[in-house]
This record gives sequence, structure tokens and C-alpha cells, in this order.
Amino acid sequence: MAVYLKKIGLMLVLFGAIAPTAYGQFLMTWVDIGEMQSRYSEAGAHTEWLTQDRGMEWPAILRGSGHYRAKGYWIGLKNWRDESGREWDYRIAQIGMRSDGVNHFFPIESRLIAKFEDPEVVVDGTSSFDKIAIVNEVDPDLPADRVLYQRYRSMVGVETERWVYAYANEIHDDYHIIRRRMVNNGNTDHDEDIELQGQSLSDVMFYNAYKWRGRQEAAWHGSAAQVWGKFSMNDVVGDGNEEYPVEFTAIYLWMGFDPNTSPGWNHIGSPMLRDLQNARYNTPPGDTVGRLAAMSMQGRVIIHADESPTDRSYNPAHQPITIGYVDNDEPLANAWAEDRDYYELGILTRENPAFVNGGATRMYPHLADRVEPSGEFWNPTFDASTGKAGGHSSTLAYGPYQLAFMDTINIVEAEGAAGLSYKAARDIGVAYKASGFDDDLRIPFDANGDGQINDVPWNYDVYKNGSEMQTKNQWVLTARDSMFQFMYRARDVWQASNYMAIYPIVQPPRPPRRFEVKSHPDLIELTWQSMADAPDPDQWEIYRTANYVDNLPYALIASLPGSARSLIDTDVFRGREYYYFLQAVGPPNNVDERGLNGTPGGLPLRSGRYFTQTYHPASLLRIPGNQVSDFRIVPNPVNFASDESVRIIIDGDRTRGRVEFLDIPGQCTISIYTEIGELVKRIEHTSGGGRTEWDLLTASRQPVVSGIYIVHVADNESGEVDVKKLVVVR
Repeated sequence: MAVYLKKIGLMLVLFGAIAPTAYGQFLMTWVDIGEMQSRYSEAGAHTEWLTQDRGMEWPAILRGSGHYRAKGYWIGLKNWRDESGREWDYRIAQIGMRSDGVNHFFPIESRLIAKFEDPEVVVDGTSSFDKIAIVNEVDPDLPADRVLYQRYRSMVGVETERWVYAYANEIHDDYHIIRRRMVNNGNTDHDEDIELQGQSLSDVMFYNAYKWRGRQEAAWHGSAAQVWGKFSMNDVVGDGNEEYPVEFTAIYLWMGFDPNTSPGWNHIGSPMLRDLQNARYNTPPGDTVGRLAAMSMQGRVIIHADESPTDRSYNPAHQPITIGYVDNDEPLANAWAEDRDYYELGILTRENPAFVNGGATRMYPHLADRVEPSGEFWNPTFDASTGKAGGHSSTLAYGPYQLAFMDTINIVEAEGAAGLSYKAARDIGVAYKASGFDDDLRIPFDANGDGQINDVPWNYDVYKNGSEMQTKNQWVLTARDSMFQFMYRARDVWQASNYMAIYPIVQPPRPPRRFEVKSHPDLIELTWQSMADAPDPDQWEIYRTANYVDNLPYALIASLPGSARSLIDTDVFRGREYYYFLQAVGPPNNVDERGLNGTPGGLPLRSGRYFTQTYHPASLLRIPGNQVSDFRIVPNPVNFASDESVRIIIDGDRTRGRVEFLDIPGQCTISIYTEIGELVKRIEHTSGGGRTEWDLLTASRQPVVSGIYIVHVADNESGEVDVKKLVVVR
């Protein structure tokens, strides 16, 4: 708990940020160790309100990488009797898409478990992290590197356990395996009393809806309405309706075409061509080279679903019983419909409007095919929203199950995102811009890195056709191959794990236990400590970028022996801000394209970059003053009415101030007094640099009033002191 409070406090101080995200009474927990990072509600799903910007982030280092707005989880059944004895022909427990789930779902337990201690990352004395993901337990026998375990009950007496498995192995870090176990235990609320002892449940359906959208950054550049998912292209493979290039059932999405957006270029792939400075756009400043921001697809693959409580086999022809989509703005996507309609028209899909018994369907044609009947998604013609203001969500339903008291059902899926590499997205986008936005130009890119361009005919109907000479839009659609790859790998990992009884893949070397970056006036110092009992890796690699954290690519600045524990970085310049990550590198592996008993090409594995990624900048400190009397106060006087530079906005519209103390000794004590000698604030400056600042708050965190203040600076090494006056005008 001490670590939890420390991190929460730091977030509040540094960013005005919040603890684990909450909507209503439901907390969201991050699983954040891989290239795909996501967060999960303790109640199983969540509405889109206040949560739309974060989740399913890929690649996680880039800002604006969230791929979804909301998720829905419904449990529907027929002929149910509640605790009071009332008979219900239909009953639905629901949370999401826009139902808040209050009084429908009840969180019981949520724990984040790690295979090893969570590394500490510190920059200039401050803990550095992007997301709050507090490890509650360390279990060296864990079958994954991170597991989020959650348990939540429903008002219909079905309790769900959920396990989210994540890996740091770079071959498997762009998806999460999600296992659910539903039990009919008759408990309808938070307490341990069984309200519906001995109940049997009829025609139970487990329904999920996924309000995905293209990457947030891409949405703002392509078609702003995509931010809430308006122009999403929802598609399906493996539902039995036609031949598919893969051997599994999956739903997925990419950012589609808006015919009313005419910026002068085809926006498939969302080329970065406009300098959007507003902070909400989540884009780097000045990134207008044409980089393809919508270079990914996201999806969910079905790995296992019980045939019945007594038959644990999985028959893809039977489960999920429905696969489809729903208009995001119709009553069924909100909290405005009757239970009968939720069951018959929502769970059983809109393809069954007559309430026909057994009429559940896998909707066909799929939404993407209805939008573009030709199937040539790389030459889009029609409105991907089909005229719906809110676009569409993908849906799945499992069942109908007959559950006796204490019967269970198990469902396993994997969810993730993947696509073009950053280099591919940039190089292809740059070539597209340089061509004058020629949609027919075939752009070469060496995707497999063999030094040659494989020029074969484009064929979207096969998995990995290998063409390295394609149009911009065709390159964007190849994100599907990368997504299918993680789906195959997730399925293989589940099977190899013996139902998550063992760790199923080659483990990368351990990251360091602590990674610290410290700024000095003439260098930046990096130090690290190894994990207890972890052997030294073959080597350490240190990567760095400048100016902002997602300024890609990071450059490899040092390869050091496994025994190394520090680096002095002197190749740095004043006025720049630097970000780092450190990776342990293991030995070469066996060749295994599936990434189970080795790696593709036998390449060495590295510890996950996100264990040591710094999110706060390090920079050369200001050179200390030669003598204490050199110190300056800037600005002086401080005038809140005329100088905006001294005002910092916090909590919306409240302000606090800021002044800098420059050319101070590297080790000194700064004491601020009122005119009558009352101590207002004392600052211990120990960084070794010649600058620090004061937020114009007293020691008790109250804003100072207008007046004259006495600033006393004492050099802790020489003992010299100097005094100057500071005028504050509010």
C-alpha cells in the first residue's frame, strides 16, 4: 500500500492526474508491459463517457494510440425468477455500451499479479511512468509476465471471473489473452449471502459489444467523427459464411472512408499532413511529413468456448452463436430498450426481427462488405458509416446455455492491435506525399528487411501474400496480416500453456530492478540495479531520443557487457530534453516462427522496453553561479495581472504562480520570509545545477498574497549567504 500511495501522490503532484481511472464506482486497471497496453473495468466493461481516450493502445509509445471508446457486457436469460418471486420472461444484466452498470454488476476483487518485481524508473529523483499499474502480488510461477485477475457478480446471480494474460516477450506483446469463467452461484450483489439458492437458468447468453475506432491520433487527421467510431469498418473471418485466409473466428476493425472529407488527398491510412496544435489532437508538433497514422487494425479472436457445462469441447461452428454489429446510436446500444428487445434484437442480432425461436445468426454479409460490396477496400467508394452518426460496434454472443446451480462456462479470447511498423508508416506516407497524393502509385518498401523488393501481384484474399510494391491504401490494408499473426500466436500460446498451467514461451531476460537517470550540468548519468537472483544478460542496450517521448525512432547509443551497471552520456546538448530506455539482451534462440520454443530467425530476446521507459525528460542542468551573490529571481516583480508566464493553470481555471531562482549554488538552501520575518517556504536545492523554481505556495500549500518577500540563499558547501527582495503583485 505504501508504494500505491507514493505513486498516486506523485501523479497528483506532477500531472494533476488521477488514480486508477473510475467511472461511477468502477475502477479501471492498466495492463501496461507490452506494445499493446489496455485497461480493464473491475465490473467487466464500461461506457464511453470519460474513458474514450485510453485503451487498446498500440504502439504504446506513441501519443493518441487508443483504439476503443467503450465495451459492453450483457448477461441475458429467459424465464427468470428474482429474489422477491417475480417472474421475468426476459432479464438482462448489462454494463455498456451506454448503460453504466450500476445495480447490474458488482465488483468483488481486482488484483494485478506480476511474475517478478515491477522495476522502478526514476528521473532526477522523480518516479517516471505513464500509467498507474500497481502490482498487488508477485508470483514467480505465473504462466504470464502479468496477469490481471478480476471477479464481479451480476444481478441475475451469475458471477464472472476474468484473467487477462500479458507477455513482455516482443513476439507476443501486442495482444492480451482474456479468459472468463462464468458460474451460476445465485449471488446477486456485493455480499456473500446467496439470494437465489439452487436456481437454474434458462437460455443464458453472454454478449459482448466492442465500440472500437481507429487510433485517436489518426482519427483527428482523417475524419474527426472517427474519434467516436463513426467511420469504423467492422469485418469478420471464420464465421462459416465463406472461405477465409485463416483458420479461426475473429472480429476486427479498421478506419474506413468518409466521402465528405476532401482534404486534397485520400485519407485511408490518415496521412499526417496538417499541423494540428490543439492538445486534444494528441499529435506531435510539426509532424506533417505524411506519416500514416492509421497504420493498424485491432480485433478479437475466439480461442475457446465451452459447448455446454458438461461438454468442454469447442466447436467453432456453434460458438459464438451470434456475430454481428449494432448501430451505436440506436436504443439497443443505450439504456432505452426493454429486456425482451435487448435479448431478441440485440443479443440475437438485428437479423432476427420477428422473434423467431432459435433465430440467432451470424450476420452476413458483414458490415465491411455491405459498405464496399466489391470487396476492394483499398479503393473505397462508399460512406463507411452507412449514414449512421455514431457508426457501429462489433458484437458477439455465446450460448444459449442451460445452467444448473453452480454450473460453469469457460470462454477464452485474445484482443490486440497490430499493423505497419513506424518506419513503414513514415516511409510509405512520405512517398505518398512526395508523389502529389497519387493513389495509383505503387510504393516500394522492404518489409522483410532482406534488402530486396518482392514485387508480386497484390492479393488481399490470402494471408501474407508477400508483396512489397503496393499503393498507399494497399499498404494500409496489410495491417490485417499483422493482426492475424497475433491471433495465430495467441491461439498457439493458449494451447501450449495447457490452459495457463505453465509459462508457454521462451522468457526474455529480466529487466533491471531499478533504472535511474540523473541530470548534471555537463552530462546525464544512467545507473541500474539487476533483479535479485537474475543472471547477467549477454549485454545491455541503451536507447535515447530527444525533445519529446514519442520522437521515434529511438537511437541505440550504447551496447554494454552484462556486468555493466552505469553509463555516462556526454553526447548531449544544452536546451534539449532526453528520454531513455534500457534493455537486457539474451543469447540467440532456436528458430521458431511461432515464437514458442524460440524466435523467428532465432533472434535474441530483449527485456520489455516499457519496464524501463522514461516519461520525464532529463536535460543538462544550468551551470551553478560562481558565488552566492550571483543569484537572480526571474521575474521580479511577479505581476499576475500582466505576466502570463508566471501563471500555471491547475484544476481547470484555478491558477498558481512560478518564479525561477537562477545562477544559484549547486547545493544550497533557499528560505523565503515575509517582511516581518515569518518563514513562508524553505527549498533544499541539491541537484548540482544552477536553477530551481518556486510555485509561490507557502509550506502549507496556500498561495502567497501580494507583498514584499525576503529571499535568503545559503551555499551549503561554502557557508556564504546572500539576500534579495521579491515583489509579488496579485
